[in-house]
Amino acid sequence: MKQAIAKDKKFHRCIIINSTAYFIIAYILVVFTYNLFSIWMSYNFFGFDGELYFHGFTMKGASWNRDNIVIIFFFGNMITLLVGVIFDWLYRRQRKYKRSIKVLFLWIYVIAYSWFMGNFIVGALFNFGIGTALRAFRVPFFLRVILAGISIVLLVFIGHRAQKGIKVSANLYYKRLAKSAIPKFLLNQIVYPALLGTAILVLYKIPNIGEYHYFDWMVLGAVLFYMLGLFIWQKNKNSITFKNRDAKANSDENDYHVKNKSCKVQIIVVVIALAILLSMRIGLNEPLLFLHQ
Repeated sequence: MKQAIAKDKKFHRCIIINSTAYFIIAYILVVFTYNLFSIWMSYNFFGFDGELYFHGFTMKGASWNRDNIVIIFFFGNMITLLVGVIFDWLYRRQRKYKRSIKVLFLWIYVIAYSWFMGNFIVGALFNFGIGTALRAFRVPFFLRVILAGISIVLLVFIGHRAQKGIKVSANLYYKRLAKSAIPKFLLNQIVYPALLGTAILVLYKIPNIGEYHYFDWMVLGAVLFYMLGLFIWQKNKNSITFKNRDAKANSDENDYHVKNKSCKVQIIVVVIALAILLSMRIGLNEPLLFLHQ
């Protein structure tokens, strides 16, 4: 009995570790893409000098006006929405297959959507990100609050819509996902990795965790609304039996092989996540400079 309990705990820890590694990789890819795109626009189109760090970026050397504020802080954030749409589509295309890369696609679109919507939520109250662009357009406070509310509703809706898709990702580990196991799987695949991954990222950014007055952490916190959508108004609480699908298999093939409940820690993915953190921390501890001569 004790051996079975220990084995079960190990199984759940394995799912959390794998998903956390993908969460960290996805966060770095999404946020670094946003940072790099924003600093590239400010450098090439508006004459700003930029400094790109592992924890963010700074711009100086040119005068701010409404046009460059809107383009840099609004359209700069639009890149995360575009990334979210692309990887949402990729995940939906891959979720039925037993390929762990789909978990990376999942986290990229979740973080990208959360980053974009989170900018509206945080920007309603603070002069940060899209909020800076909204203030440049003199958008009244009550309209900013409405936009924040719409963003919250959209994230909850996206999470609600994703319920089935997240459950299908259990085919990486389960032969059959029992009705009673669904909440635990959602916690292991999404909630715990997001919390653990965020804690690791906080350690990664020390001593610069408050560089942007913690607004960037508030933006990332918007993922909580996505999680809320996963757990409310459950559309289908039935058990799910999975077939072993291979992306190269013929769609008419009926002879699928079903594997038992099992999980192996993806050491390579964990190493890649740690290597990315370490290389970013060391390589961008001193800034990558974008300077005009």
